[in-house]
Amino acid sequence: MFKFSIIAVFFVISTLSLLRPADARDSRLLCAALAFTVAADYFLIIERSYEAGLVAFICAQTVYNIRYGGIKVRYVPVICAAFFALGYIVLGLSALFSLALVYAVLFGFSLAAAVRCFADRAYPFPNGCLVLAGMVSYAVCDVFVALLNSGTAFAWAHQNRIVFLIWLFYIPGKFMLSISGISFSSKRNINFMESS
Repeated sequence: MFKFSIIAVFFVISTLSLLRPADARDSRLLCAALAFTVAADYFLIIERSYEAGLVAFICAQTVYNIRYGGIKVRYVPVICAAFFALGYIVLGLSALFSLALVYAVLFGFSLAAAVRCFADRAYPFPNGCLVLAGMVSYAVCDVFVALLNSGTAFAWAHQNRIVFLIWLFYIPGKFMLSISGISFSSKRNINFMESS
């Protein structure tokens, strides 16, 4: 319950960006992504409903893709259906692992878009650094989540250490993302945003 409370606090922190946004649309997208993250962690930590948690994380990654100017929203259902079918039908994975494959693909697009935003200086300083560091930390966390769920003898033998490393990267990553929409200067424009 303590871990879930931390994530809920980060969502509340993200709403501060609505009061002083670097960009109003960007701040709304950030809050939406973190709301889906809170829902995902609720399903995973409290309810132990892993499929529902992954669907909520897929929704969060969809919003992050929109936030960073990644894949277009109209392509998301096609990507989700294609990779779910690849996992479930072609590779014979369970529904849970097929959803994890969809999540991993969408996360890859989000991370690539965040790196591109940083390289293009789409966000003002320090927001761009927070976005990049938050997404990279989040990615490292997910590598440890995948390792934990790999079913290997190594993962079983080092389960406690891996869980520690997951939270070591997840919490700072989420904190950095939660404050990445707040304006830290008088300049409040993010130059990649398109009107929706």
